[in-house]
Order: sequence, then C-alpha cells, then structure tokens
Amino acid sequence: MTPLLSNRQNGVELTWFAVVNFYEGMPQEVYGHIRHHVLEPLYLATSLESLMDRSPLVIALHDNDPIISSLPRENTIYFSAAKDVPLEQVLKHLRLRLEVQFSGERKGVFHYYIPSVASYFFRFSSQRDTSQWLGCLSSVYFYDQVISTSNEWGYIEGELEQKKRLSTWVLTQSQEIALNEKFVEQEIEEWANSEKIELIDWSKQKSVNVFCTQHQIEEPRLLSRLRRLVHIYGVSLEQNSFQIDTNQAPESIVEQIELVLSRESHYVY
Repeated sequence: MTPLLSNRQNGVELTWFAVVNFYEGMPQEVYGHIRHHVLEPLYLATSLESLMDRSPLVIALHDNDPIISSLPRENTIYFSAAKDVPLEQVLKHLRLRLEVQFSGERKGVFHYYIPSVASYFFRFSSQRDTSQWLGCLSSVYFYDQVISTSNEWGYIEGELEQKKRLSTWVLTQSQEIALNEKFVEQEIEEWANSEKIELIDWSKQKSVNVFCTQHQIEEPRLLSRLRRLVHIYGVSLEQNSFQIDTNQAPESIVEQIELVLSRESHYVY
C-alpha cells in the first residue's frame, strides 16, 4: 500500500520529503527513480560525513509524486513542512536531529530515520514532545513496525506554529520511555523465539519488566524464569498482589513467585 501524503494541513500547503535509510543497493535503486528531484545525503556536513557512502538520502518530493510507490516502505520515512519553509532549513533541521543528548548529559547519534525506530519514537512519545522535536516540520509519516501490533502506516502531526529549535535535542522523559518500549518488545520477542512460543501475551510479558525493575531483578536467567511462569500460568505480575519480602535476594523472590503460582494452580475450589 502506497502512503497517502496530504498536500495540506489545517489549510496550509505542504511540501513532503522522503528520507530513505541505507541498505545494500539503495543508492542505485533510488537514483534509478529520480526525475528532476533535489536529493542530498543526510550525513553531508555532519559528524557522520565519513560514512557518506552509507548515508540515508533526503529527497524533496513533487506534488502527488509517483516516486513514492517505488520507495521501500520498510526503509523510508516521510516528513512534511509548510511550502514557505526553505529546503535548506529542512535539511539543517534533519541533520541537527541526528545529534541527541540523553539524560546525564551523555550525547550520541540518533537514527530517527530508521522506520523501526521511528515507529516507537513517534508513536509512544507525547504529542507535545513530538511537536517540539519536529520544529519547522509539520508532520511525520512512517510504516509502523511496532512488534506487538500489526503493521500499518502511522501519521503524526506537529504544530505548524512551533518555535524552531536549533540546538542539540535533549531526549524528554516520554521519548526515553518510547525508545525503551522498543528495547522491551525486542527482548520479549527474542525470548519467545528461543522458547519457540508463537503467541505472546504482550501486556503480561511487559508486567515482568515492571516487576523486575521494582524488585531490582537483573539477571537474564531470572527474567527468563519469570517469563516462563507468566506464560504457563497466564498471570500478570502487576495484577497479582504477591507479598514479597524485599530484603530477599532476587533468586529467592523468583522462587517465592514459583511456589505461590504452583500452589494456586493446584488449589481446588
């Protein structure tokens, strides 16, 4: 299914930009579809310029552009801006957003242009934080790749009057939670694959992460034991009020949970 990119937002005319993530053969494929388009490597004039041969490409799209049907949805993300926003400003903004500051003043590179990252970052962050991150951009459109849901196109609008932020972006709490959601779902999926489990109860498995955080359980083998218990007994560790002695060692806590669930499963009403 080809994305439907609207030419207007709240009465304002828009220009769309495609950011195509690098994959083997991408440059040849993309350049083969270019017809009088303005195109630039995203990494140009950034700290990643030494990786130019693997840079994503930014394409300024025409109205109702047929190239859209040729761009791979799993590797392309779309941004819009009001028509009066200069291309140079859009490129500067997209390049600046490659830099990010995490909590604790740690800085790094943020690959927001990868649809599997964008799916969580834009889908689960607060509307206000997304609007401020977008800055001079008015909306973002991506093929949703959230593991726990069916794939579909996601569309998030910003506020057209947002003040343009030209400094390194500091991740907000909602954005950190959104990106952590990706890590959690990947970890659950990997565990389920290793256990040959096809049907995942996502809410119950996520309760394991909450429980482990609350009780400082960090060992992967203990986390895996709790996941098996939740899967076998069909319980949520958030919903069950286990009377846990917090002074116990993590392994003792897991053993106590095992004992309680085993007893409950054999209780005859």
